[in-house]
Order: sequence, then structure tokens, then C-alpha cells
Amino acid sequence: MARSAIWSLCLMLMVSSPVLATEFRVGKSVSVPVDEVIDDDLFAAANSVLIAGKVTGDVFAAGQTVRVTGPVGGSVMAAGRDVRVTGDVEGSVWAAGQSVSLSGSVGRNAAAAGQTVVIEETADIGRDLHAAGNTLDVDGDVGGRVSLAAQTAAVRGDIGGMLRFKGDSLSLGPGARVGGDLVYRSPEEAEIAAGAEISGKTQKLAPRPRPTREPRKPRSPVIPAVIFFVTVFGCGAVGLAAAPRFFVGAANAVGNRPWWNLLLGLLALIVLPITAVVVCVTVIGLPLGILALVLWGAALLLSGVPVGTSVGRWLLAKLGSVGPSAYAGLFLGLLLLTLVGFVPYLGGLTKVLTVLFGLGVYARAAKGVLAEMRSHPT
Repeated sequence: MARSAIWSLCLMLMVSSPVLATEFRVGKSVSVPVDEVIDDDLFAAANSVLIAGKVTGDVFAAGQTVRVTGPVGGSVMAAGRDVRVTGDVEGSVWAAGQSVSLSGSVGRNAAAAGQTVVIEETADIGRDLHAAGNTLDVDGDVGGRVSLAAQTAAVRGDIGGMLRFKGDSLSLGPGARVGGDLVYRSPEEAEIAAGAEISGKTQKLAPRPRPTREPRKPRSPVIPAVIFFVTVFGCGAVGLAAAPRFFVGAANAVGNRPWWNLLLGLLALIVLPITAVVVCVTVIGLPLGILALVLWGAALLLSGVPVGTSVGRWLLAKLGSVGPSAYAGLFLGLLLLTLVGFVPYLGGLTKVLTVLFGLGVYARAAKGVLAEMRSHPT
């Protein structure tokens, strides 16, 4: 039990070190009503997430649709298909999704990535803005610098510092104001409307030529795949021996609530490294942040252990094996995942799903073990 507790605690630090003192809300739909105040950090994951009440700490949210309409005393980290932050955020905002929109005030920095990113006219970002996507619209005000990377970007707001752009097409509307230099790298000239103001210099950088390389002899992917298989199987076997309850429990959770596993895995994949880096900025949190990053990387590497074990045991059971061992299941499942990895397109999709499922079930297993440790402290 001691070894199991140590392994579980380490993985729990990886999964939730930035949210150790956090209120968790999960389900098909999560809602924080307008009249509710959460005097803590909030972790919310569901198909639909609506945070209309006040949160005094940080907000971590993941779902198909994420709406943050209430005030947030800390920072917001959100991922989903459609993410909208309309409330006032005293800290920073990190958002990723197919569609991302900001329309409230942000005390510090904002970073957004998506197919479409819109900084609404009512938005007011205190410091810097970093955005990447297919289409970007910056209609609000930004106190510091702005860095944009997109196919097309339109700026109509007030930017306090430098504006940098990399992409195909950049336009500045009549009401746009740039307090510093405009530096852009694009095959086309920037469209600067009459009435737009640029306080600094305007510099157009030539598109970088694509380097010409001599064709290389294709390398066989077999040897790297074999090395990866041996490494993951060896580490997984050690994990099953040292903490069987944790790893077997994670494997058993693979087929249980799969969409929930994918949501947790996506949140762990995107949010955890960002928050770990933020924790590293503080002197006190530096060791914890580094440990979280290391364990996050280890969980990525070993994400195939619970998935492979679950798939292998299921397959052995279908073949008539009675009570297949976790080791046999791990070997067969990893072998199958490795072989599927050679199939074009299907192999890439399988690898992505394996990582998301692996991180998701690790989070669930670690939370369950931690709850058991709290209920039985001795």
C-alpha cells in the first residue's frame, strides 16, 4: 500500500498540482449560477460549461461549449469546441478551441488559439495579446503588444504597443491605432485604411523562402517503434508490479465513461503544462512546477499502458482466455497499438486517442486513490 500511495501521489501531483485546493464540478452539464460565489479555484469539465457566478480564484474549464460570463479573480484556462469569455478576469486568459471569443476585461495577458479568434469591441486586455488561428479579429483594446499568426487578420482596436503579424493577409480598420511599430511578414501588402494610426515604423518582412534540402533516404520506422514498444512495456510492467491497484484501476476505467476520459485527457494535455510553467515563475512553486512537468511528460510517454492493458485483456477474453493477466494484456495491447500505428491516418488518430484516454484515466485513477487515502489516513 505504501508503494501504491507514493506512485498515486506523484501522479496526482502531475494531474492536479495547479488545482490542489480546487472545487471540482463534472458531469454532462456544469453550471455556476449568477448568485453563487466560489471562494476558491474551480475545475469544471462537461459537454456544456456555464460559469455565470463569481470565482475568486482561477478557473480551469473544458467542454464542447465553455461560457465564462461571471467575474473571475484569478486567471482562466479553457479548452473546447466553442469558448467564450465575456466576464471580467483579473488575471490572464488562456483559451483554445475551434471558436474563441473574448469580450470582457482581462487584467493581465491573453493567449488564444483556434480556427476563429475574435477579440470583441468591448474587450479590454491590460497587457499583451498572443493569438493564432485561421481568422483573427481584434476589435477591442490591448494595453501592451500584440502578436498574431493567421491566414487573415483584421485589427480595428487600440493597441498600446507593437503589432507583429505573420500570415497571408493583414488589414487595419479606420479606427485602429498602434502605439508602437507595425512589423509583419506576409506575401501581400498590409491594407491600412484611412484614419488608422501607427505611432512607430511600418516594416514589411519578406516571406521566408522554403529551404531546399536534398532528398534523404527514407528511414525504416520499425526500429524506433520496437524501441518505443520495449520502453513502454518495461515501464508499464514495473508500474503494474509497484502499484497494481493504480494501473489496473486506470486500465479498468478506459471503457468507463469514454467521453469523460477524453475531456479530462484534453484538459490535462493542454492546461497542465501551461499552469506548471506559471507555477515555475514563483520561487516557492519552482520545484513543484518542474516536478509537474516531468511527471506530465512521463504520463504522456506511458499513456499507452492503461489503454494497451485494457485492449489486450479484452482481446484475450474474446479469444477464450480466463482471467487474463494484466502483463499479458499489456504486451498484446501495446503490440496491437504499435502495429496500428503503421497504418496511414488511422495510426495517427490512434496515437492521439491513446494519449487522451491515457491522461484521462490516469487523472481518474489518481483522484480515486487520493480520495481513498483521505478516508483512510493510516
